[in-house]
Amino acid sequence: MKHYEIEQLKMYIEEARIIAFFGGAGVSTESGLPDYRSKDGRYTQMEEQDLDPKKVMSRKYLTEHPKAFFNRPRRNQKEPIPNDAHRMLAEMEQSGKDVRVITQNVDGLHQKAGHRFVLELHGHHRTWYCMACGREYLPEEVKKDQDQIPRCPIDQGIVRPSVVLFGENPNKEVVQKSKETIRASDLMIIAGTSLSVNPARHYIQQFQGKRVVVINDEKIDTGNLDVDLYIEGKVGETLAKLETI
Repeated sequence: MKHYEIEQLKMYIEEARIIAFFGGAGVSTESGLPDYRSKDGRYTQMEEQDLDPKKVMSRKYLTEHPKAFFNRPRRNQKEPIPNDAHRMLAEMEQSGKDVRVITQNVDGLHQKAGHRFVLELHGHHRTWYCMACGREYLPEEVKKDQDQIPRCPIDQGIVRPSVVLFGENPNKEVVQKSKETIRASDLMIIAGTSLSVNPARHYIQQFQGKRVVVINDEKIDTGNLDVDLYIEGKVGETLAKLETI
């Protein structure tokens, strides 16, 4: 990234009344979380094991094969903490800037950083719920049976994270609020996402404001949306440079 690009980004942010930050997996990779489609990505690793991510990470697979769903290999990693991307956005908000986050991530790192306006398109892991009765549980409260399947102690229904799986639709209220947020903003920052997932990639077309900025490691297709500034690089590293100007 070039110095003038950071200067331009800072100017856009200072001028903006409402900022919509539309983020994907690349916002959290600097916190040690893998993305999906890179060589070390979650889906890539599944495919290397001859697993179809859209099948294995679906509601249908969870319902029909709960033992396989909950016992698939997972990489050991430390509890992630917010990186400079989450921190900078939260600090902007805390300083009085109207920054509204729309995220495709389920890690809750924006909230951990202190952000108060976060719309989670794909849900989150902060609570789990019973698929039979709907009772909610905290992750540490979840009890597993002999096959390591999380079960509700009341009716023995499968207990699962409050995330959106393949074959499921995002929460209608979250979707509506996300669209309204994008329409209300005059600056939209699209960061750390390939925009390859439906229907989220279509939401950005709701933008009617003044400026669009993309921060990403590679070029992306924004459809009919014109981009005013494209910064090639890591999201946290890019936003942290705003402090140096």
